[in-house]
Amino acid sequence: MRQPTRLPDPFATEPFRVAEALKAGVGRGRLRGSDLIVPFKRVRTAAITDVRSLALAYATVMAPHQMYGGITAARLWGLPLAKDWHRDEELVIARAHGSNRGYAKGTRHIAVHGTRLFKMRSEGLVLLEPLATALSLARELDHEALVQVLDALLTPSRWYPGLRLPRKPEQPYATPEQLTAFIERCAGLAGITALRAAALDARVGVDSRFETITRLLIVEAGLPEPLVHPLVVIDGIEWHPDLAYPELKIAIEYEGDGHRGERQWHVDIDRYARFEAAGWINVRVTRDHMARRGAHFVDRVRAARARRT
Repeated sequence: MRQPTRLPDPFATEPFRVAEALKAGVGRGRLRGSDLIVPFKRVRTAAITDVRSLALAYATVMAPHQMYGGITAARLWGLPLAKDWHRDEELVIARAHGSNRGYAKGTRHIAVHGTRLFKMRSEGLVLLEPLATALSLARELDHEALVQVLDALLTPSRWYPGLRLPRKPEQPYATPEQLTAFIERCAGLAGITALRAAALDARVGVDSRFETITRLLIVEAGLPEPLVHPLVVIDGIEWHPDLAYPELKIAIEYEGDGHRGERQWHVDIDRYARFEAAGWINVRVTRDHMARRGAHFVDRVRAARARRT
């Protein structure tokens, strides 16, 4: 089968508007080639592989007053969401109140307060800045999911998977004080009550959304809230267990995929041995333990506390 002729740059490597390709001399027949798809009317691209490639395709026809918001902006910032992206997920398009709504198949439009919620440019895309993104998410996420998002915005961790926030290394995107100031500035806006409630349960220093879930399930079960990554010194070495009750010498570690590697496996064994030798109880938690609202690992945390008290 004959291969389609290569498109001239930049059409060969980027999504493009049909009108621009025609103006550059690309024939209409070539624009109907089997190697091109039509993600939106009057737009062509070679492939849609993730939310970013879909967002870049829509950006070619996006109105100047529009920006990405909600779940789409969250995915572009790398904020934690329970569900993986799929091709049929609508792009969430935000616009200031009073501006033209617009419409395109495969998009969902929301209105935001243009003078209190700001936009930023990231890797060629215009989207609500991360705190404004969190507020737009507050309209549709439940409390626990929203706390996960805020924990990601407050963490200085370099280990938190997937984050693409505009921040300096080992510094959070926002401090608790900045989050509080944002909430005060946005008083009265849609979603602010839910965001304020989530901020009360958000903590600094979390390494993953499952650490957040672990902490919240422990509290939900009626147990005291453990500390997030407290400093523990054993054998002159500083350690920071995921969660802990330092006064009871109980450490709670979430074992994610990052603990599967051979090197990390040896590191973990050494750490647990040192903690146990120093009189600590280690409660290890995996994703499977989240079933039935964490009943399995919560019972072990409760048993560990009972042994100490």
